[in-house]
Amino acid sequence: MNPLQDVFISYGRADSREFAARLNQRLIESGLEVWFDFDDIPLGVDYQKQIDDGIDKADNFLFIISPHSVNSPYCELEIELALKRNKRILPILHVEEISRETWQQRTPEGTEAEWEAYKAAGKHSHFPNMHAAIRKINWVYFREGIDDFEKSLQDLLALFERDRDYVHQHTVLLSQALTWQVNHQRPQDLLVNEALQAAERWLQTEFRDRQPPCIPTRLHCRFISESLKNAQDGMTEVFLSHAESDRETFEQIYAALTRAGLTVWSNWHDIQTGVDFKEAINRGIETTDNVVYLLSPEAAQSPWCQLELDYAMQLNKRIIPVLIQPLALEAVSPAIAALQFIDLTAAPPEADGVPQIGELLKAIKSEADYYHTHKQLLVQALKWERQLRNPCVLLQGKELNQTVAWLQVAQKRTQQPPLPLQIDFVQTSLQQPADLGLNVFIISHSRDLTFARKLNETLQIQGERTWFETDRVAASAELTTLITQNIERAENVVVVVSVEALADPPILADLQTAQTLSKRVIAVSYQAEVMPLVNQLRTKLAHQSFSDGPSQPEPTALPAALMTSSWVDFCDRDGDFVANFGNLYRILKSHPDHVRNHTRLLMRATSWEQANRDDSALLRPKELPKAEQWLATAADLSPPPADLHKTYLQASRDVLSRKVKPRSVLGVSLGATLLILMARFMGLLQGAELLAYDHLLRQRPNEPQDDRFLTVTIDADSGSYLREGLISERYTPSIGTLPDDALIEVLRILQQNQARLVGLDFYRDFPANPELKSLLEASDNFIAVCNLSQGGTGVQQPSEVDSAQVGFANMAGDQQAGLSYVRRHFLMDGADPPDCDTNTAFNLLLAQRYLAQEGVVFSSPAKPEGGFRGNGMNLGEVVVPNLFVARGPYYNAAELQGYQTLLNFRTAPNPDENIAKDATRFAPQVTLEALLTGQVPRELIADRIVLIGYTDLTDRNADSWDTPYGQMPGVFLHGQKASQLISAALDDRPLLGWWSLDKELLWIAAWAIAGGLLARQLIRWPRLAGGWAIAVVLLYSSCWLAMVAYSVWIPFVPALLTLTISTGGISILSYRLRHP
Repeated sequence: MNPLQDVFISYGRADSREFAARLNQRLIESGLEVWFDFDDIPLGVDYQKQIDDGIDKADNFLFIISPHSVNSPYCELEIELALKRNKRILPILHVEEISRETWQQRTPEGTEAEWEAYKAAGKHSHFPNMHAAIRKINWVYFREGIDDFEKSLQDLLALFERDRDYVHQHTVLLSQALTWQVNHQRPQDLLVNEALQAAERWLQTEFRDRQPPCIPTRLHCRFISESLKNAQDGMTEVFLSHAESDRETFEQIYAALTRAGLTVWSNWHDIQTGVDFKEAINRGIETTDNVVYLLSPEAAQSPWCQLELDYAMQLNKRIIPVLIQPLALEAVSPAIAALQFIDLTAAPPEADGVPQIGELLKAIKSEADYYHTHKQLLVQALKWERQLRNPCVLLQGKELNQTVAWLQVAQKRTQQPPLPLQIDFVQTSLQQPADLGLNVFIISHSRDLTFARKLNETLQIQGERTWFETDRVAASAELTTLITQNIERAENVVVVVSVEALADPPILADLQTAQTLSKRVIAVSYQAEVMPLVNQLRTKLAHQSFSDGPSQPEPTALPAALMTSSWVDFCDRDGDFVANFGNLYRILKSHPDHVRNHTRLLMRATSWEQANRDDSALLRPKELPKAEQWLATAADLSPPPADLHKTYLQASRDVLSRKVKPRSVLGVSLGATLLILMARFMGLLQGAELLAYDHLLRQRPNEPQDDRFLTVTIDADSGSYLREGLISERYTPSIGTLPDDALIEVLRILQQNQARLVGLDFYRDFPANPELKSLLEASDNFIAVCNLSQGGTGVQQPSEVDSAQVGFANMAGDQQAGLSYVRRHFLMDGADPPDCDTNTAFNLLLAQRYLAQEGVVFSSPAKPEGGFRGNGMNLGEVVVPNLFVARGPYYNAAELQGYQTLLNFRTAPNPDENIAKDATRFAPQVTLEALLTGQVPRELIADRIVLIGYTDLTDRNADSWDTPYGQMPGVFLHGQKASQLISAALDDRPLLGWWSLDKELLWIAAWAIAGGLLARQLIRWPRLAGGWAIAVVLLYSSCWLAMVAYSVWIPFVPALLTLTISTGGISILSYRLRHP
């Protein structure tokens, strides 16, 4: 409302109107800006608000003492506001008292009694009712007829001049603070840069030899403190921890700390509405140097105080306990009790009620640099960790060097040492590659660090990798070299332009380097006076450049790199940082491919130049066309290509003729293929190939359970149930496995529930009792097992069962690390009469019987003269392939006797044991105990193949085998095999296949050639390693896709070996060719 004024005149109109008007006029004639109600209150406004604003914006409060002003309630309001604002108050005595005649003139109807009452109230004199604050101040006397007006005026003017700058700064800061307060403490209303530095100096001004003309208000102090806090990204020097009941003492200490120029965090002032309370407190503790604990009985019992202290100790913060009320030491936690207390219980307050905290300030300033660095490093480390270890946040340059030096000292401390996170952060910063790409290189003057630091942090938040040197005062040759290297690898150079920066030699040198390297330079300014100066310099330079007369030797302060650069003025849009940063970010992201290629090619060209133009540093053939395309279009874009770009691309073209010849690639590839084939035929790779086969097989997805089967498991509980039956004489003891009576009971249950086939997966090479014998002989759906001797000892088939209902239970296991792995499906072999007079596997016999009932014809591969026809087994239209040497992953003929194929396991999840893929869950299963006790519903049995076998591996009758899916009882393996055959014939579920030998040869040779071509094209080792890794991924993906999607096994290990051997061989030849 009002402009800033030198003087506000407060007076009583009845006594001093004419005098005040005269004084106002004389002050104006003396060059002062005066607030006077007759001149400065417009019509139609709230006069009290106008008066209050005038007091706020006046350097001095001039109070004209008279009986009327002393007794005026309006003047009293003005005095109170001036005192509240800590204004310099200058009282001048004008009228000491009024006479009876003067009073009578003002109140013509007044009586003698009223006059006496008027005097009794003290309203006739200036003294009785005078404000206490006015009494204490030495007055200037302007009594009419007594004092010399001119002399008193000169004395008054001399008072105005005393400490005028200090008093004026008091008014300026107060006005800004009030604006900040009225605008709900908006950050954009806080002080920044030079204004903040000036305010900080003003606050720390000391008047050692005299009284200060005025003192800062608490609002001043908080405004400056909050401005400093804002400039430091919310970081503080003190965190105040206290109980809520100690609010009054807290406010006093808060005022004392801010009066001392310290930045302070408190829950009363720093937690915004709607934010998480505990998270905000933790953030305050993380970003402070010291935690000052206001210790009282209530604080000692406060859970919030304890949480704050615990977190502070967790972060190795310095804790300073301050005793504000008497307290027994036993009430304090041991960790706090061990610290040195500062006792403020008896400290006398200063004149304004603020306690004297000299001892506390001394403690805070002790080793302040150490704790300041500890805080800054902690904040950066926490930001790095919370941004998932964002590499853009890591330390660089001189800041990293200074931090490393600090860390070396800090690790030797016993009190508040660095945290492991801080150490990890610094070590990771040291480990980052020196040639890591940069998005933005920031150039700024030391006076512009507040703005530049904010700009740098904002860019990092946006994911930009920046390089920003905060201290270049003591620039060394090493630092200069480092700066040049970082400009080379930066995609953009952002320079903060200020009056100081335009005259700074290091900044001008950096700009010259950026221009020499044809870097994109973006200028930003944030001071109102910069753009007019820049425009003036541009106009002057343009005039000199295009004038017909001889050019004048007058130098310009505007570097050539800034003449054509893009420009973002952060003063635009009312100084809205976010909006202006958006303009900058759009420029940074414009033509990103061009700028990225410019930087990438420049760095590679520089490396090539530094390596004495080594051919290995040149562009490869696949890269060169893109680089030439970039060069063709780059001339019209900013930044343009440098001469080094053009030289580098030309040298890359010339080296194309020097490559390993194709016939050399073919020769090495064929040699690698033959080498691997020989190793394969010798069986040297079979173990590795089977391991790869197991891995690929396990990648196949789960499938629905096969509802044609039911597995009845004889587990430990079922074994206990049978033993109880023997003890209770429910079952008659018999030889062998399952008691005959129990088996009879099982078979009758299955017959009653109309099981289609019953397979018994345990041996019965002993006579059955008469009832069981009769039942077995009459059953045409019962399938039993025997065991082929195969050069060893066989197991006889049950005598009560016809040979047509018996299949052998032998498994084709691979001996591996002392274990027998089942990967193959053993289907047929020569009969072994009389003990095992069958050439058909137990599982195949079950499948034959089931498929015959479904009308599927089985074609046997058995030859009359013995042996089996290759791929001669048919289930209807489905051909069951058989394994041969060099067809599939097997190369040992002794392992492939009979008719065998690969087993395609069916898996399903097993939530009971938290197994994602469980091959034992291929079909529903129940226990024998559940079957015998009637707990199995009919629908689980009817029209199904019911397999009965032991799963209790502690029982000597159980058999167990290792598979790609882990250890598995034999009954599940037989079920898997029978299910594979039936599902292939009825559901078109694929059997596992493999390629013929000629296709495998082409496959292996193709990867050998691919490896040779890869090494021929990619010269540099890192790229070659990456290309090889991609080739391996493609190879694996092909094998994975073939197995998972098409149920075809493709050899992975031989192809991988030939790829690697040919890649290595051609790489060696290429290296020798380019390094003769």
